[in-house]
Amino acid sequence: MTADLGSAAADREVPLANGRVMLLREFGDPQGLPVIALHGTPASRLMYAGATTAGQLGMRVIAPDRWGYGGTTAHPDPTLPAFAADIARLADALGIARFAVLGVSGGGPYACALGSLLPDRVTALALVAPVGPIGRVADVKITPFHYFCFRMLPRMPGAVGLVFRAYRRGVQVMPNASVRIAALRSPPADLRVLDNTQARGRFIAMSVEGLRPGVKGPITDMQIFNRPWGLPLRAISAPSRLWIGTADTNVPIDAARKLAGVIPGCELVELRDEGHLWVAMNYDVILRWIAEKQKGAARAAPHG
Repeated sequence: MTADLGSAAADREVPLANGRVMLLREFGDPQGLPVIALHGTPASRLMYAGATTAGQLGMRVIAPDRWGYGGTTAHPDPTLPAFAADIARLADALGIARFAVLGVSGGGPYACALGSLLPDRVTALALVAPVGPIGRVADVKITPFHYFCFRMLPRMPGAVGLVFRAYRRGVQVMPNASVRIAALRSPPADLRVLDNTQARGRFIAMSVEGLRPGVKGPITDMQIFNRPWGLPLRAISAPSRLWIGTADTNVPIDAARKLAGVIPGCELVELRDEGHLWVAMNYDVILRWIAEKQKGAARAAPHG
């Protein structure tokens, strides 16, 4: 089984504060419209190897590993505002003043941090099957499974580590079997995605690479998901759209809907009978929307 993951030559290590580094991989047109693309939990920069139409659309997809994943250093005091500050440094290092943001699944809260805390720099915000505000939020409808995963488990870092260490070992030694086991609760739409050799190969590769240094990345994510975001979501001014499958079993759908309702002007697209992995076969849909909104922002920007 093989998957086109792009070239390691497109990797770049960007220095951050206090000796930390962030590793990223670029896809598409190096001179294209920039998109900061944030992966899910657990995953890595290799997730966006599926964005094969980026170059044709004139898009420059910049996919960093988040804290503790792949080649990016863990943060000593991780918060969503601290992540926004790190991405601002990364964009400065790349010479990028303004950029679109794409956040998938566990990358959703981090994408919202960029949209709300860097409003003058973000030209479009695309959220796909995002984790919405759920930690200590009383009015969100969640299943017992999601209650355990997002509210109880994060309070036990040792248990979170045990779960992800088991998955890490599994995808290293029995990748196909581990992916199938992880998908036991998945709807038919997600199983069809995993039947695609290329999509399954990318899924395995992004997981293996993301968990290569250990499980600090997913532990950090789960802790962040379990507490209030502390973000001024109503300060998001970029055109925004949120896609969620009505059969998604990985994230609480009600939390995603409520997130779309809080972000000013956010379009909510509910994908009938689609699951969590819809994005793996539909990056072109998202990138086309981003390209349209980003080009509109470029035309509206002051000149001179």
